[in-house]
Amino acid sequence: MSENLKLVGKKLDHLVRMRAYLDYSTRKMHVPLEKMRSKGLQALSPEEHETIAAFRTRLADFQEHLGKTMRSVAIEEEVNVDRFGSVLAFMEKMGVLDDTELWKAIRELRNDVHHEYEDDPERLFRFFNSLVTHVPVLLAIHERLKAFVLRTYGSSISVE
Repeated sequence: MSENLKLVGKKLDHLVRMRAYLDYSTRKMHVPLEKMRSKGLQALSPEEHETIAAFRTRLADFQEHLGKTMRSVAIEEEVNVDRFGSVLAFMEKMGVLDDTELWKAIRELRNDVHHEYEDDPERLFRFFNSLVTHVPVLLAIHERLKAFVLRTYGSSISVE
């Protein structure tokens, strides 16, 4: 087994742990979202602000790590990874991604998260609600990536 494949296995194992934290943070977002919608960001308790911050960070980290894992798989498959668009196109071709544009849209949304703290409660609600509704997309990509790796490289790779 190549060193890169060992790295892919480690990255996939790490994604499993990251996924559990993201799942937890996503479930906790219901209360802050509803409060944010009706009363705005200033009405949130310190704990609710912490919930939002944890969710935001875990979502960004999960997508970032998922992208790095896809890049490692593409390297193993000898895909030119100089441009991440090539990695995304390969992942779409292999059935890991349904739509490269959706991946890019989630990444843009995720990147905008640091600029969206404003006074419009409805806009904040829509923004964070959109992030929450995109979590299942990322989780599905994770599942398909694991399945691709197992199908392609067999059970010699450790994937929880």
